[in-house]
Amino acid sequence: MAEVDIPDTMHALRLTGVGMENVVPEEVEVPRPEPDQVLCRVECAAACASDNKIIDQGAEHSLMHGWDPARWPVTLGHEGCVTAVDVGRNWEDKIPVGARFAVQPAVPSAPSRHRDRYVNEGRGIRKIAVGYTLPGLFAEYVIIDPEVIGCSCLVPVPRGDVPHFACALSEPISCVVAAQQHSFHIVKESPDTPRQAQLGLLPGGTTLVLGAGPMGLWHIEIGMSYGPRTIIVSEPNDARREKARQFFAHRARGVGINLVLTTPDMLEGVIQDVTRGEGVDDCIVALGVKGVQEKSFDYLGPGGVTNLFGGVKADDRMIQVDARRIHYDSISVVGSSGSDPSDIAETLAMVARGKIEPGKYVAAVGGLDAARDLIAAVREQRMEGKGVIYPHLRRPLAEVDGWSAEQERELLACT
Repeated sequence: MAEVDIPDTMHALRLTGVGMENVVPEEVEVPRPEPDQVLCRVECAAACASDNKIIDQGAEHSLMHGWDPARWPVTLGHEGCVTAVDVGRNWEDKIPVGARFAVQPAVPSAPSRHRDRYVNEGRGIRKIAVGYTLPGLFAEYVIIDPEVIGCSCLVPVPRGDVPHFACALSEPISCVVAAQQHSFHIVKESPDTPRQAQLGLLPGGTTLVLGAGPMGLWHIEIGMSYGPRTIIVSEPNDARREKARQFFAHRARGVGINLVLTTPDMLEGVIQDVTRGEGVDDCIVALGVKGVQEKSFDYLGPGGVTNLFGGVKADDRMIQVDARRIHYDSISVVGSSGSDPSDIAETLAMVARGKIEPGKYVAAVGGLDAARDLIAAVREQRMEGKGVIYPHLRRPLAEVDGWSAEQERELLACT
């Protein structure tokens, strides 16, 4: 990569208090890295519902640890793709200028800087995050602190045509990869062999996905990689079911998977027909609704696993489970939140091999001046899909029906 002409100032979307009225674009100084830091150019960033949680909660958010954005504004954005442009001398032998990385925002570390801004001066903190108290990605450039690098949270992008937007989306997709790996099945090769634990969805089994929103669609796509015999998708919204059919019906047929789309009112009958009364092997609850979580256990067959992917509200955190089914049918429940660098690396590898097509899920594209509008659209649930921001562009948020590497190259060539 040729030497980068780094400007003195840049634009960034900053949180200067609590509430959307305190989400403001600002022109700020471009920082220069200290010996243990790396300055990166932000190539692409994406928004998610978690951005609105920090906006609404401020210092009370669990990953802010008391840091008050009204006193010390923070740059938002935690899903993104970056390129190293100025490397501190401590990392020169490990991080070449021009190397691209996806960012794992959740960093399992105590903070190395500004400890006075945290409650109890940072004592007892075990996790910090990019886009929270660490500099975020809705900016033209971002400083990467040593704890991010030391915890392997800069994940190298594999060789090949992996576009910036796909790298940015690798973080939310990796949460699905991680969640499905938390499912497990106890298997035996024969009656007289030892039991073994097998991670992931059951190959050759029946997987049920409850909810076909953006995350549910990713669960269908990732779930296909395990080779289930059947994937049942239950979704009340006609448009979402149709999108699932358009995305996956042809592909499922090509790999021998029976894809069944249905509605919640028809679901029990469908499960009876498809499984001949046995019940499903894996149930993924891709939405945070208490009643749906409770009902999911009824769909399981012996040895089945319910995966609670969607988080419920705090007031709905207690659900009822039939203890006799756990005892007599050996059903299980698992859950997970977030991912780690290995999950992002696996996601990027799947993208590079064509096993995942992130472009299908892109519903809006814009420049950095559209980042606030994108966050508002996510807040108001005006989008069925993901929105991506190219921080070095200035253009309004535009709805798109999918996105591709070629479209990205054409867009960036216009700058």
